[in-house]
Amino acid sequence: SCCCECAYTPLIFFIFALLCRLGIRLRLSCMLAATLPLPSPRGSVTCKSPAGLMAATTDSAAAGPQMICIDSDDEAFAGQAGQEWPDAPAQELNCTLLLPQGRTPSSASGSVPKLGAMEGSFFISLGSGWLELRQSGGGGRDAAAAYVATTSVSGIEVLPDNRTVLLRFGHAVQLGHLWAAAIAILGLLPATGVGVGAVLATLRFWLPHVAVTPNKLALARPVVNTPGFMTLRWDGIELTSRDIDLLGEERCLNDSVMDFFLKLVVEVLAPPELREQMHVTSTFFFQKLTSCGVESGEEGWQNVRKWHGNLKDGLLSQDYIIVPINEQNIHWWLLVVCFPRRALEQTPLDGLPSGCHPRIVCLDSGQEPPPKARATSFLRGYLWREWRERHPEAAAAAGSIHKLAAERLPRSLQLRAIEADVPKQQNGYDCGLFVIEYLMTFFRSRSALKGLGWAPHQHWFGQGVVSHRRRRLRKIAEVLRNIAVQRSEPDVARLLQDAALRSKVREMLGDLPKEKRHKAPDAEESRLYSDGRPPKRAASLAAIERARSQLQQ
Repeated sequence: SCCCECAYTPLIFFIFALLCRLGIRLRLSCMLAATLPLPSPRGSVTCKSPAGLMAATTDSAAAGPQMICIDSDDEAFAGQAGQEWPDAPAQELNCTLLLPQGRTPSSASGSVPKLGAMEGSFFISLGSGWLELRQSGGGGRDAAAAYVATTSVSGIEVLPDNRTVLLRFGHAVQLGHLWAAAIAILGLLPATGVGVGAVLATLRFWLPHVAVTPNKLALARPVVNTPGFMTLRWDGIELTSRDIDLLGEERCLNDSVMDFFLKLVVEVLAPPELREQMHVTSTFFFQKLTSCGVESGEEGWQNVRKWHGNLKDGLLSQDYIIVPINEQNIHWWLLVVCFPRRALEQTPLDGLPSGCHPRIVCLDSGQEPPPKARATSFLRGYLWREWRERHPEAAAAAGSIHKLAAERLPRSLQLRAIEADVPKQQNGYDCGLFVIEYLMTFFRSRSALKGLGWAPHQHWFGQGVVSHRRRRLRKIAEVLRNIAVQRSEPDVARLLQDAALRSKVREMLGDLPKEKRHKAPDAEESRLYSDGRPPKRAASLAAIERARSQLQQ
């Protein structure tokens, strides 16, 4: 209950902090978090830790918690004896510190000034809420030290040299006697023999609340192709053997699997005319939009302003914007923005059906999904800023972003949020697969997008279809992997140029589970129930009739 959560929250925090100090890494269950509401302005209470949310229910306690970490590189190694993550977190890091030379840009600017190395070697370790930077000195002790609060770190990047790790701070920080000026960024150059992967692994362990820039992270994770396996690549997305293992039973999907198969669904199943009207963002888009301590989508626009340069007029050129969101790193759900330009430009909608009206639709498979106000507010702010930057005169005349949800506008022109009545998951690990299945439904049914959010959608599919889809996605990954090995070609885009392979993938991706065959009714049941009812129900009703007849006799 809510009261129990309030009473035990301090105790849970204390236990979690103690375990972290002992070097034990907790993996949180998607099943537990999917059933709990996240913190909302109305004051809903949940137990929160730096690694995610923690909760215990009667059913899960009896069966034992399922330990899963969705967005973790060592996920596939969980529970496998004798295997360790190649880049395990270290107790301390030995690095050269790189400081900005000249004017220091703001953390959110995204630019990197010229960096200069400080003299000497430094050891970085984790304290109780801070990073300790100790300069190695003579006599076996450190000559100087500085302390940086972990909460001040807002971002982690890998620079193009694939060697330097950059820390960004939400506000300017001081390094005490090490450096006089305040800094907003700090470069870490690993010492000889220390790989950048080890530095990233350690920082991600120390700073679980900080997002790592995805497009540069791939540069820091060199792929080793084991015999009989080749890593699949597709427009910067990599699908490794560990990623494919996540398609096994009772596993949560990570960002690589989600990005790969969302792209595959659009490439293979989307009708050409719909593909021109729709854009599916990266799973990192919303994470980056909300990073670096920004408080609104208008501020977050700066973080992702260059992400969709391949689109002529940016995201606003699309009628449908599909945004997969990973809530608190534990639960996937889908956000769909329909006809955003019509709300921004206040286009008259006279004569248009409701399916053509602007709206933001949230599709969440959780039985008790978290509040959506923050996510929809960020997307609304981002779209407003994107339109304002491209049409400054029209934006100035339109006024404030708050008009997008203001009651003084016609209701049809408000970019309002709707939580759709969609199929729900019956377990704690299929949330990612439900997101993929939602997208596939848009392409299977022409009316799915047009009526999105206006009518119940429970009839789309059931849990059985999603369980079947998991097995088919794994089979598709294995087929692509085997052909990539045979042809020595890891690029999936080139592989799909083969018409026969493309057709096979389309067939495997779009098939549905075979329905179970029911026993045919006997002659008496057929005579009594010849009105077309299902045989199983007819047999039950026939049994009731026979029992009633016997009682009367």
